[in-house]
Amino acid sequence: MSAEEFVAMCERRDTALSAPNLLLPSIQVNIRAGRLPAAESSGVRYLKVPIRLAT
Repeated sequence: MSAEEFVAMCERRDTALSAPNLLLPSIQVNIRAGRLPAAESSGVRYLKVPIRLAT
């Protein structure tokens, strides 16, 4: 298999995949260089996940 064929195969496969379940939480932690957000007043740390509401 040539490099071009391999790239084409991977691109076809990747277009059929959905986003990983932990993508948004991992991005939040990675942007903060591995640091978790500060704890809320309850002492619990929360990762915030954006949602898109249909209009």
